[in-house]
Amino acid sequence: MIWEEKYIMLLWLSHLALTPFDLDSISTPAIRTAISVPTMVSPTEGLPTIAIRLVALGLHNISSVSKERDAAVSLLVRLSWRPDMQHLHLDHHLLQWVFSSLNNPVDNGAHASIYFYAGILSFLAGFLGSGDNQTVASYVVPIFKCTQAFIGSHFDTAIGILRSTVTRKLVIKILRSLAVHQLSLASVTGPTASSVDEGQDDDSDLLDLIFDHLLTCLADKDSPVRMTASKALSVITQKLEPEMTTQLVEDIFQRLQETTDPSGWHGLVLTLSHLLYRRSAPKSCLSTIIQLLIDALDFEQRSPTGTSLGGNVRDAACFGIWSVARKYSTADLLSLSVPKSQSRVRRHLLNSVIESLAAELVLTATLDPEGNIRRGASAALQELVGRHPDTVPSGISLIQIVDYHAVGLRSRAMDDVVFQAVALDKIYLDAIAEAILSWRTINSPICAVRRNAADVLGRLIGKYGVHPRTLPLWRPSEIDDTSTYQQRNGKSMDEWHGIYLAHAAFIGEGWFEQSSLVHQPYPLDHQLLLKEDSIFGPKDIKAYGKGAELAMEALCTMISACNSQSRPHVLLSRLKYHLGHLSLDTLITKLATVILESCFKHPAGDTTLNFVKTAAVSTVKSLDEPEKVLLVGSWLKDSHDGRNGQLRSGGSNVTLITVVGAALHQLMTSSVLDDFMKLQIDVLVTQLGLESSIDTKCAALIHLYLPVFNRTSSDCTHLKEQLKRPLVDCLSDHTIDSRGDIGSEVRIAAINVLSEATAWDDGFCHKVFGILYGLATEKLDKGINIVIDVTVALVPKLHTLASSKANNHTSLNPQDLERTAIYSTSRVSYFAFLFNLAQDSKSLLPLLRGFITTASLGTELLVRNTRIALLQHLNISSTAENSLIRETLVQIILSALPTPQPTQPSSTSSTRLLRPALETLAFILDNDTKPPSTNASYQHLLPSLKAVHASTDLPTLQALVNLYARFLDYDDLRSEVLVILHQLLLHRYPSIRLAAAGALCMGCDSEALRELDLDAEKGELRDGVKRVLNESRRVGVK
Repeated sequence: MIWEEKYIMLLWLSHLALTPFDLDSISTPAIRTAISVPTMVSPTEGLPTIAIRLVALGLHNISSVSKERDAAVSLLVRLSWRPDMQHLHLDHHLLQWVFSSLNNPVDNGAHASIYFYAGILSFLAGFLGSGDNQTVASYVVPIFKCTQAFIGSHFDTAIGILRSTVTRKLVIKILRSLAVHQLSLASVTGPTASSVDEGQDDDSDLLDLIFDHLLTCLADKDSPVRMTASKALSVITQKLEPEMTTQLVEDIFQRLQETTDPSGWHGLVLTLSHLLYRRSAPKSCLSTIIQLLIDALDFEQRSPTGTSLGGNVRDAACFGIWSVARKYSTADLLSLSVPKSQSRVRRHLLNSVIESLAAELVLTATLDPEGNIRRGASAALQELVGRHPDTVPSGISLIQIVDYHAVGLRSRAMDDVVFQAVALDKIYLDAIAEAILSWRTINSPICAVRRNAADVLGRLIGKYGVHPRTLPLWRPSEIDDTSTYQQRNGKSMDEWHGIYLAHAAFIGEGWFEQSSLVHQPYPLDHQLLLKEDSIFGPKDIKAYGKGAELAMEALCTMISACNSQSRPHVLLSRLKYHLGHLSLDTLITKLATVILESCFKHPAGDTTLNFVKTAAVSTVKSLDEPEKVLLVGSWLKDSHDGRNGQLRSGGSNVTLITVVGAALHQLMTSSVLDDFMKLQIDVLVTQLGLESSIDTKCAALIHLYLPVFNRTSSDCTHLKEQLKRPLVDCLSDHTIDSRGDIGSEVRIAAINVLSEATAWDDGFCHKVFGILYGLATEKLDKGINIVIDVTVALVPKLHTLASSKANNHTSLNPQDLERTAIYSTSRVSYFAFLFNLAQDSKSLLPLLRGFITTASLGTELLVRNTRIALLQHLNISSTAENSLIRETLVQIILSALPTPQPTQPSSTSSTRLLRPALETLAFILDNDTKPPSTNASYQHLLPSLKAVHASTDLPTLQALVNLYARFLDYDDLRSEVLVILHQLLLHRYPSIRLAAAGALCMGCDSEALRELDLDAEKGELRDGVKRVLNESRRVGVK
């Protein structure tokens, strides 16, 4: 029986156990059952048979691992509280069995599992929760003693069981029911109605022990246990006298002051929230509770790994404020004083506690890092405004803006909701403006949040005039005269990053230009900004370790802010006033030096690179024309190594090239730009000819070529000629590493240069047109569309291309390529059109270089369509044109062959074409309808192909054997090919020996070949091959 069926049947039986007449009246004679009742539940004399069977079923399923355990517990509880079963003392026998199981956990044998004890504890909790005070009175003390003994047991079994969250929750529920029953009995019969130890302790001792355990559970490591304990305390408090309730709340206050543990704070704050929800909190403590809830809204701690540990505390605080708004009247709240400590709004702006709570909820709903807390604060704010009308400034508009759904996305909450909220009232502006500088935003561990927060702060400054006077004097306390930047690495760099982004926001939004702030001290002294060991004067960015890029971003953001002022002289006068006696030249020199060091000494990611580039451009803009040229020229000159004149290598070149390329746009009107451009070409263009990284090549193409080629000065013509050859090389870059075809990034960058440059001459266009044809046939989909656009753009330069062929072909217009590619770049018509465009050897060679890679290494669809297009072109072309294609393929194979001399290695770009060229040539020979008149090119190729025999690339070797097999059909090549294939029978790879044998079987009839054992020993195999060769020469052709 599956558990669902057992659960439903047990649940049905528990309902039937509520029958209003005695079970004896519906019982039958004893029926033998496979399920027995434990001896401790005996004696069963007098119990109806049906009751015995129900008890047996309940006890059997009480240790189940699924929901039938709950149904079994419900069945036993309802049976034990039936009047006829109590008359027969079934409840007493069941409790005795429970006490025995809990007091002797090692004697339960196979039943001693966590599920067994969870069932027993569930029965106790259900038993206490279902009985009234009078019937439970005699069991309160025994159950408490048993539970206390189980909690304090030193048995390993009990200790292991109590590690479970479920069992600890059940213990709390049992203690809660005991306390409620005890308090109810005491209120009726007096304080000594029952005792823990008659004659010595009264019921206050029992309550003290229960309260002590529940308060301890408030700091449990598991949230469900803390939530259960807090709810239990709130339920018990409803039965307490006001004096005891006050003592309990004050005890919670004291624990909150003493603990810093997030779990403890969560349990204690949640307890206060439950007390507010049940209106159990004393009114005398209400003001303090609200202050603690406000403090809890700002609670945050992080684990050593950076995980947030304060979310539960803030969530409990939102629940507490929601409870205050829901359960207390407007008059009750207005009678309280405005909280004094930790207030984020100036107190003279607040008229009531309600306004203070509204401001706190607004900043929590917009700035908290966790979505559930933002939505919880929004719900609490809605309750506050709805339950207390006309007490919250612009309340209706506020809850429409700080909507539950609007604050779900953090970026939207910070960008849109914040500015709509602060426009409503000054108290919201003050709360958010200060909270922007807190751990939630500027000091967030997430870089994107810190940047967003700085942007929000800057907009608040520019639009509402927020300035440091309205905020506490805010400066990093970690900085002193002895601290050095080496100590501020790793995670501590996150805070520094946010700090300087905030100061950049103050400066960038014109804080210094506000006339009302001329004599106001700026909360950042010059020692923090400009001393040699601060972030603005580092000697080596790498010393920051993992925080190096954050340091670069913070530095560059401050530089950009300083240079963005519309009135730099006003800014400099303020800087001189606030930052000490510092001249313009000194400031610019320091900032430019830091940029240069950042560029050279540390590679930057894409995001950091943008900040560096922006800072460089803003710095260059602030200088006069001669100073611009001098500064950018110094960046280029310092990029050389003084010992050997070599360019620096590595990722830092990307930063350098990007910065110089961006700075060039600021020199477009310089009279010395041409000379400067020559220096630039001498230093950077050679990167494309060296073994530079792919990123460096891409950066040089993107940031260097276009500024040169788009200039119209006649003096730059000779400089442009130097750039053409590297650009052609980049179009043919097929560098491959473990990541794949990384050369595609260089090819695409070069294609983009071709598409955007406007100064190409006709000769160069003809030179690159064939390369573009080849790229248009490659299987790199993301590059094909760009190639097509560039090809169409270059068509006007090629006046002779649209000529007709001699064999009545129609006039070819390359612009038709664009229309053909619209449908698909993998169709047969697309490749056929490209073949028609290649009308001479200069354009055919690069076209075939790209075509054969698709025809051999592409997907099944591409291979099929490209080969169909090739056959169609061969069938409609003349014999001369067919011979040209074959000769071109032979030329590609010869250029791709490995060179025997180590000093002359084959290029990677050529070697990668060997296998595709061999397979394509074999395909043409296998489907040849117009054989050439002479095989001179093949005769020249055969001796060179022997260089491939030593290759370790099996697919290439198999393609070579396949080509040899096709050569057997040519009489003038047959004898030489047979010798080569016989030699391959001795190849070190078995698969190649087998392929060579298969090719020989197709070309000659040899009995010795059929009997040859290709797996024989080397000497025996050599003798067998000689016999095969001799027989082949003797027998001849089939």
